[in-house]
Amino acid sequence: MRVSEFDHGPVISGRDQSIGGVRVKAVIRGAAVAAMMALALTGCKDGNAPADGAAKGSPATEGATAQSPAKGGGGSSAPSDGQGVTPNFPPVWVDATGLYSALPSDGSVGDVMVGGEPFVIQGGEAATYCEKETASPCPGIQAAGHRDMEARGNSDSTRVEFTLFTFPTAEEAGKAMKNLADQRRKKWAEEGAPAKPVTLKTDADATDAMQDGDSIDVVMRVGAVVAYLDADGASPDNVEYAAKVQIARVKSVSNGINPDR
Repeated sequence: MRVSEFDHGPVISGRDQSIGGVRVKAVIRGAAVAAMMALALTGCKDGNAPADGAAKGSPATEGATAQSPAKGGGGSSAPSDGQGVTPNFPPVWVDATGLYSALPSDGSVGDVMVGGEPFVIQGGEAATYCEKETASPCPGIQAAGHRDMEARGNSDSTRVEFTLFTFPTAEEAGKAMKNLADQRRKKWAEEGAPAKPVTLKTDADATDAMQDGDSIDVVMRVGAVVAYLDADGASPDNVEYAAKVQIARVKSVSNGINPDR
């Protein structure tokens, strides 16, 4: 196996630990996040009642109760299929701390892929970053996160950059996704390398992928979260796998599940 080939293990969502909705300010980095997440990952205080912030919904549905999609474990208060669903509740939404957890960790994409320190920004910084990437305003943007990963040892040129943006609603996320995909195509065309569409199965709600040579861009939306992968030196199959891992991690965090359990 070449070092650039990812270890295609199953893409699954764990259900052992909960992640609380701990709020963070400005930039989340290193040890500060480790300490914050240690508190967040305590999950439920007594096994029944969620810890403070662990069951908070999105700002777009203040007062709504987030329900886990798991069947059979919700007790009498859990709605049956198709019942008790708040119409405006984003199907997938994460806050800034959740965004940090959703970014891939070392070993989550493949044993050979490792990365630098991830970052998450909020407020005006997130808006500026989103506008730079999409070349358009990003109304409603709440947080943005990013992490670079590459093949261990620099033995080849395989590299994947992961970027996440979170919004209050799926509609706002959808607009940002379209603007980002359009901007990537425009930039490639200006560089004299028009991108060609490529079909990838990512498990996202919407996917727009493009390729030129060994460079592949994948822009996705899952619920109210936009995910963007910028890959070089990786095959379409490996990029598809990385995209599935990213989407699975966002969904896990949205459901209050630690993706690195």
